[in-house]
Amino acid sequence: MGTNRIGVLHVAGVVIVALGVLAVSCGGSDSQARPRTSDLADVIITSTPGAPTALPRRTPEPTPAPTPTPLQVCAPNPDPAPSKILRVQEPHAEQQVKIPFQMRGWGSNIGQDNRGVALGIVDVRQTVVQVLNLPPQPNTYRLPPPDLERKHNTRPFAADVVISGIKEPTSYCLWVYLETTPEGRPRGVVQVPIVVVP
Repeated sequence: MGTNRIGVLHVAGVVIVALGVLAVSCGGSDSQARPRTSDLADVIITSTPGAPTALPRRTPEPTPAPTPTPLQVCAPNPDPAPSKILRVQEPHAEQQVKIPFQMRGWGSNIGQDNRGVALGIVDVRQTVVQVLNLPPQPNTYRLPPPDLERKHNTRPFAADVVISGIKEPTSYCLWVYLETTPEGRPRGVVQVPIVVVP
């Protein structure tokens, strides 16, 4: 029986030693337990960008609309009429008119001797295309402009004007005047630039 006890102890000791060796070979020291950095896979963490931040932008200044240039069809007025003496009411300066167009206004003294006014139609080359005599009209039930000088012979004038041969929009300068000098130069002139369309 004594031999059997020694044998069991011997086997138990061998098993303990074997387990110790096994533990050392499996667990090993700290340096063997940790994997080497070369054995690790690289992990790259990427982040998705958030919503883009709007950068402040300088808005361009709006371009101002071009200022309309007046028609250059009228030459310098040789003898302007005061507005209290002669007034053109229609057509307006730079108006586009169709043929026939109405010419009307008032003169403070054009009824004397039934003289009326003259209308000269001048083209861009300053050539007189046409001259018309516009007689005074009756002033019954008509009121002159408030700042026109009123006299006993204050009268309106009016006429329908026809210019022949117009095939495209054409600029003209209307010269309305009271009289001419002995050399034929107009005196007391109101100029009205217009565009005549066919």
